[in-house]
Amino acid sequence: MSHVLRRALRALLATLCLASSTFTFAHQLQVEPVAIKIRPQSSFYTLEFTGNVQDITQIPEVTKDIQCVQGNSFTPAATKALEQYINQRFQMGDNGVPIPGEIQLIEHEAGLDPTKARFKLLIRYARTAGGEVRPLQIASTLFDYLPNAIATINIAGFQRNLKPGESTTVDASNLASNLLRNVIDFLWLGAIHIWEGVDHLLFIFGLLLVAPNLKMLIKVLTGFTIAHSITLILSALQIVSVPGKFVDPLVAVSIIFVGVENIVSKKHDKRFWIAAGFGLIHGFAFAGNLRAAGLPEGNALFWSLLSFNVGVELAQLSVCLGAWPVLKYLEKSLEKGAKRGGIAYPAIVRFASGGIAAMGLWLFIKLFVAAE
Repeated sequence: MSHVLRRALRALLATLCLASSTFTFAHQLQVEPVAIKIRPQSSFYTLEFTGNVQDITQIPEVTKDIQCVQGNSFTPAATKALEQYINQRFQMGDNGVPIPGEIQLIEHEAGLDPTKARFKLLIRYARTAGGEVRPLQIASTLFDYLPNAIATINIAGFQRNLKPGESTTVDASNLASNLLRNVIDFLWLGAIHIWEGVDHLLFIFGLLLVAPNLKMLIKVLTGFTIAHSITLILSALQIVSVPGKFVDPLVAVSIIFVGVENIVSKKHDKRFWIAAGFGLIHGFAFAGNLRAAGLPEGNALFWSLLSFNVGVELAQLSVCLGAWPVLKYLEKSLEKGAKRGGIAYPAIVRFASGGIAAMGLWLFIKLFVAAE
């Protein structure tokens, strides 16, 4: 009996050890492939790395044992460690000469579970001066300690998945096709910044709610567009610079102001100037997102700025064209119902405006909490 019991205990112990090792191994996997987008310019390459925060903050002997994140950015120590790691593990060869990279920006989504939060890292490589432009050689050993590690290289439509130890060659000489890719990328980036930007959407909806007619709405949006276009260009070209720690709270203040003004003011004849004034602030916010994408140079800079701005305007237009008919239909329907004792449209406007102001306050508080 004791012999059978000992064998059973040994079998149980072996099973537990195996389960433990399997559990440990299961947590040492790449959460998602690291995507690397290459944007070649006349004198440098900009590489945009995106992926899961956990993958770059748990690199053994690099970032695992140091403090990495601070707010929605990374600490100087983590930035330096990651730059060294990428230069050692991600080899770029231009005209046969290895070139080092320098991190320009690194940030992540704040306030999310590390397994869900994503990071963006921009690193710039200087192109070798003179000589014939030849294919770019890339070799990667990134995350070679992870059994499922993959780095996805993307340049002008070409895509290749690299496992640690693999290499590839890409043609970075066709700047004409890269210009078209820049235009498409920045057009989409501008549109996405509106469609996914809760702060900008709240501000636009605040303007929509009390616009008496389509003519006034177009006038107000024109003021907003002109203003944010001016500061977007000035900030993107680094002619005027305002730190994001001031811009983002002011954007939240603009949302609070519009929501409260909708409730307390009976006349909205100064909406053009209000939209234009806050549009200057929103332009700085747009520029921060634009710089984070890595601006090109030369003619591509002009076309990228234009494309981003056009993307912003098209997205704003799509939001307004979608929401305006709905609001007008709701207003007419409630007017009929109000005559029979139902809820009046102004009450809905006040309720929605209160919600917009509350959301602006929540964003304002969230920014301060994230900055701690």
